[in-house]
Amino acid sequence: MKINKNLKFADFSYDEEEKVFTIVDKEGNSVALNKVYSFAFMRFVIRIAQRNWLRTKKIIDKPTGGVVDLPELNPEAIVDLQESLKFAEQEELKPVWSEDEIQRYDY
Repeated sequence: MKINKNLKFADFSYDEEEKVFTIVDKEGNSVALNKVYSFAFMRFVIRIAQRNWLRTKKIIDKPTGGVVDLPELNPEAIVDLQESLKFAEQEELKPVWSEDEIQRYDY
């Protein structure tokens, strides 16, 4: 016995004698699944359906549609922030070798 289901863009059929599940789209492309793969496919479909339908809905706040007011910036605070981010001047490095040692190795 064959069970058929015809939809707008695809046809599904199951042949109980051969135990083959077939999906055919309107362009003629088809997939034939044996009983093992058709069972795995049905488990996949059921898992996706349960995941989507049993998932709790997220409550999203609706935007008010108004413009968000930003606080006014204090120009002095900006200057202070810029000054604090500048690198502190480094103290002058002392040479490791003396002038005499440098002249000895100068080629």
